[in-house]
Amino acid sequence: MFGFHKMHGLGNSFIFFDELGQDLSVLKNPRTLRLLCSAGRGLGGDGVIFIQPPRDKKHHCRMQMYNIDGTEAEMCGNAIRGVAHLYRQHHLGHEPLLIETLSGVKEIHAGTVKDGKCQYRVEMGKPAFDLTATGELLPAKDRKPLHWQEETLEPVYVNIGNPHAMLFLTTPLTQDEMIALGAWLEVHPNHPRRINVEFVEIQSPKEAKVTVWERGCGMTQACGTGATAVAAAGIKLGKLTSPVTIHMPGGDLVISQDERGVLFMTGPIQEVAVGQLSASFLHGLGEAGA
Repeated sequence: MFGFHKMHGLGNSFIFFDELGQDLSVLKNPRTLRLLCSAGRGLGGDGVIFIQPPRDKKHHCRMQMYNIDGTEAEMCGNAIRGVAHLYRQHHLGHEPLLIETLSGVKEIHAGTVKDGKCQYRVEMGKPAFDLTATGELLPAKDRKPLHWQEETLEPVYVNIGNPHAMLFLTTPLTQDEMIALGAWLEVHPNHPRRINVEFVEIQSPKEAKVTVWERGCGMTQACGTGATAVAAAGIKLGKLTSPVTIHMPGGDLVISQDERGVLFMTGPIQEVAVGQLSASFLHGLGEAGA
């Protein structure tokens, strides 16, 4: 059975498959993943998520995530809220949930339900500011200056399970400018593993307006790790204080930091549809050699 759930967190939408009792590796090739994410020929979405058995029995499940281009991602703040929501539907009584990701185990607490949306609080961990050590940023001696038009850019780098480059703007950019700049920075040689890009406008010590270019996806309505990375960088630089409300095109996330430096993300998830992949769709995958 190839049943799926379609869910979104602030407009960041994903296709979820339950792999707790079956092997769905037939779907995990770049062509099929891209097709599933296609709005015209598939289900449409910003990525595909598989909910798997945990590697450690002390945990509840494992999240495997693929971007819209078929590449695997370490972590996604919006998607993991969907994993928690679906797991709780079928396994009531577990609180908090412990979900494995490529960037570590995340602890998640369920919150209130309003207008069909359930709030979840996710422990995102501590931020790392040295991306050179993780191989996600070239050493300073090897980096090229980031000349864009007539300006030299100086991003703030943060890893919160995946790598982010933040640009704190003094002058707003147009959508077209952010698309062009985000696409350029994602694959710049300074970023050997590609990078997510955030365009940040500080509105007050408690609020920031953020637009995200996601690695492997492009412009998205919201990004949980991106919002968390912005809060981490803003707090470190003295531009923001916890808790911080991050305003994105799809809605708001609240990011807080405790006395240990651990970051927490709170935001909604909403189920959109439940269904089955059709026999003709699956037959087409076989004919294409997927």
